[in-house]
Amino acid sequence: MTLPGPQQNAPADGAVLVLGGGTRLPAALRAHGLYVVYGGAPEEFTPAHREACDEAWLLADASEDDWVRRATALHQWLPLRRAVTVRERFLVTAARVNDACGLGGNPLETVLALKDKSLMRRRLEDAGDGCAVRARLMRDPADLDAFVTAAGLPVVLKPRDGSASEGITIVRDPDGVRAARQDIAARPGRLLAEEFLDGPEFSVETHSAAGRHEVLAVTEKFTGEHSVEIGHVVPARVGDEDRAALEKAAHAFLDAIGLTEGPAHTEIILTPRGPRVVESHNRPGGDGIVDLVRHVRGVDVRDLLAAQVAGAPAPTAGADPAGAAATWFLTAAPGIATEVSGWETAAGMPGVADVSPDVAEGDTVTPLRGSGDRCGSVTAVAATPDEALDRARRALAHVVVRTEAAPGSPRTPRNARNPQEIHRS
Repeated sequence: MTLPGPQQNAPADGAVLVLGGGTRLPAALRAHGLYVVYGGAPEEFTPAHREACDEAWLLADASEDDWVRRATALHQWLPLRRAVTVRERFLVTAARVNDACGLGGNPLETVLALKDKSLMRRRLEDAGDGCAVRARLMRDPADLDAFVTAAGLPVVLKPRDGSASEGITIVRDPDGVRAARQDIAARPGRLLAEEFLDGPEFSVETHSAAGRHEVLAVTEKFTGEHSVEIGHVVPARVGDEDRAALEKAAHAFLDAIGLTEGPAHTEIILTPRGPRVVESHNRPGGDGIVDLVRHVRGVDVRDLLAAQVAGAPAPTAGADPAGAAATWFLTAAPGIATEVSGWETAAGMPGVADVSPDVAEGDTVTPLRGSGDRCGSVTAVAATPDEALDRARRALAHVVVRTEAAPGSPRTPRNARNPQEIHRS
């Protein structure tokens, strides 16, 4: 823990506690003259964080209660203006700090409902906003039988507090039901069953102030196995009527859930019955969506959040934003990576704004069951969504990840899938 003496350096109107994340948000807060205290794990604190923050609280394996207790004590010594975060794992912690210290922000019950999908579903049912999805918390295997009888197959089974597409299963047949019943028996009260929603997937990126929600972008999403996201493009390739329906659904959801300020990332499926909200988070979109929005809108949502906390005017859009931006992810066969090549070539392709290799030779490539199982990504910009997608996929086609089956695995080695083949699957 680094404590350089805030009583000499902190501004009279208090400090801001930033929990987790990179340096963009703390640097933006400091640019507004705020005193920034960073809280996170020691291994996540980099030299860039040292430059962006005034002090740091670095706790290894700290619980949510540990952070709240320490932040409450800090507030008595160094008055906090707000606790903020853009990291999923700290969303409830930040809300609890704000609630315990009377700092304002989104209501704690709202953040808890966004984190716990069973609470979220109940809130939407009570609000009757028209976007409700049939769902039931699975306390024992009999709950699944009852839900399947009522909703029919397929159904979606997911962790009640999950994120990053982790642990999602689509139960399609009796064999799937039997496997799901075993999973529920092993984790009673931790899984949520939802009706299966058929249609293209989108997310609506917003920033709210005093309960008013500004739509920054509608993102079109592409998914692969186990509903894991393998691509995004901003703006979404939808007509005006569908775009308006998606934005209206996001507004209705955020009103119903009680979000009042800051960023939100609301995931929606456009079904034949209209938009249905899958889930939402009071943070910017992950998987680089925040960067796609910045490329297209010319403003970063983290800068909007910093200005809001500082009580300053919102930043204006930068000059000459891109017409569209897309990210495409690389996946490979499970096993030990024996060759990783082509990233430098991909980085030099037309329109490529960023490449993010996530696997090196010798790493283990795991089966695609969550966002952390992907092998890297390419982000590209262009005048149109179609061109941005094409540029990202073409660049990623130059990347090769070859694997060998791990000892004891029945799989045979094969090259990484072609991005175009992933898109069609």
